[in-house]
Amino acid sequence: MGTNKLIDKLENFFDLSKKKQRKKHDKLLKIVRKLDKKKSTLEQKLQKEKETDATSSRCQDLERELLVISKLIGKAKQKDLAD
Repeated sequence: MGTNKLIDKLENFFDLSKKKQRKKHDKLLKIVRKLDKKKSTLEQKLQKEKETDATSSRCQDLERELLVISKLIGKAKQKDLAD
């Protein structure tokens, strides 16, 4: 699943009412697991890219995407703990 789809699903979850969020808690955990997988693959890609050229635009794009995914995971986990 693409990053944009995961981001959209997570944002849709945050927009739901508290009652609906409780019902969809399992879906949130599933999204977080997918984001964690995506994060680990991005970290591997980033490591390989840094070995060839740490200043390339591809490397910078991967770093930005990794940062966004990390923030989303943090936001989702905070939301999970708050509920």
